[in-house]
Amino acid sequence: AALASARFRAGSAPGSSFAAGPTGPSTVWRSSGCARGATAAAAPATLRHAQEPRFSADKLRAEAEDSFSKVRLVLYAFGLVSTVTGVLFILPRVIGSIGGAPNAAPLGSVASDLAINAGCAALFGLLAALEYDVSTKREQQKEEGALIARLQVWLHEDEKASLVKLSDLRASRGRRARRPVLCIGGPDFCLECIRSSAQRREEVDRADFLVVPVVSTPLDAGRESLTEASRGLKYVALPNEDAPGWGDLCRQQTDQVRSQGLDESNGLVLIVKKNGRVDTRFLGVPDWAAMTGQVNARVTAGLDTTNV
Repeated sequence: AALASARFRAGSAPGSSFAAGPTGPSTVWRSSGCARGATAAAAPATLRHAQEPRFSADKLRAEAEDSFSKVRLVLYAFGLVSTVTGVLFILPRVIGSIGGAPNAAPLGSVASDLAINAGCAALFGLLAALEYDVSTKREQQKEEGALIARLQVWLHEDEKASLVKLSDLRASRGRRARRPVLCIGGPDFCLECIRSSAQRREEVDRADFLVVPVVSTPLDAGRESLTEASRGLKYVALPNEDAPGWGDLCRQQTDQVRSQGLDESNGLVLIVKKNGRVDTRFLGVPDWAAMTGQVNARVTAGLDTTNV
């Protein structure tokens, strides 16, 4: 039986609401080798993040898609500085009016000017904060998408395994497009994800889902069980633990869950659309019946399933 799942909000994605979704009662977080690879690559990953250039390719791409974001941020910041400066210049006039200084302006007029400048300062401050938050989230989403794109898995096709990147499974890449379902957690959680999907293997495969069990613990226990459980299931792809990136993905996602006060011990799942964007995130074993049913409903309704 599938475990109860919880949708949760992620700080690197748009805000979220607590509601039931296609994967069952859940808490979605919105829009970030985990085992052996995580231990081996921990130090290099930390060093890489510390030495990351100020203008990474992912950051530049995010800025290029919204080239006016920085312009808006500068304008809002300029408005904030201007109005705050106006408040500082008006304060002595307020003090003079209250103290009855000679030639002082009426208190009502000065207070009105102060209120207008203070209100504008608050407005520009809010707009600048919102613009910065949206820009930061957009950059984080692009970096997360780039990380997922370069992850490598062993794909079983035509009775033989081939090493491919998840980006190769996107639409219009010359091979069958897939929807990767990254199941991140302990060996028992990953095993349950495989076993539960096997009960609907035909529906899962027909919906183009690709189940990727990612063990997030530094223990080798249960790995042979995962290999055995995935035998004969062409829609299951095991991660290439020797390739970098899996450890970074695990740390990124678990940090997001913990930052929201949620427990990742039940495992977490990322569903990636055929265009490479993260579609849904939730805690617990997927509800395969609901997920495949949603895809079938889109097909029946004639909606786009090429990029979704």
